[in-house]
Amino acid sequence: MGMGACYIRISTDFLSYLKSHPEEIEDIVFENEELEDREFDIDKAWHGIYYLLTGIADLEHPIESTLGLAIFGGTEISEDLGYGPLRYLESEEVKEITTALESVSIRDFASRYNVKDINKYDIYPLDAQWAEEDKEYLIENFESLVEFYRITAKQEEAMLLFIS
Repeated sequence: MGMGACYIRISTDFLSYLKSHPEEIEDIVFENEELEDREFDIDKAWHGIYYLLTGIADLEHPIESTLGLAIFGGTEISEDLGYGPLRYLESEEVKEITTALESVSIRDFASRYNVKDINKYDIYPLDAQWAEEDKEYLIENFESLVEFYRITAKQEEAMLLFIS
């Protein structure tokens, strides 16, 4: 199955509720059918996207650039869920990250893909088995991620992020 990055658009009021009721977070977030329509994931492309946006492969010490925050940003709001805690972004943070993501053209993003480098750094999930045709997988997921951030920012919503 593997690790996938998941995102959920939520209202700022709902985020306030979660912050004031941390003991209920897992039940509220993961058992709430209404949130399913507001959920998005980039499958296993998260590490590749992070690497192409930041140039950093090290997951032990992710950098906190605005672009890097699109994958590893947010304030922790739960205990470790297996691959790290649930995190949240306030609506203003979502807008800042959206602006940064929109500044990266698809052409620029694609030009950062170098099979030799991506294999050298064992980028998840293919480790050293990436091929030239895998670039399209990352581009498609990057485009979808930018659009999800754009929608969330336009709606002035907050966001939950986690790796599952």
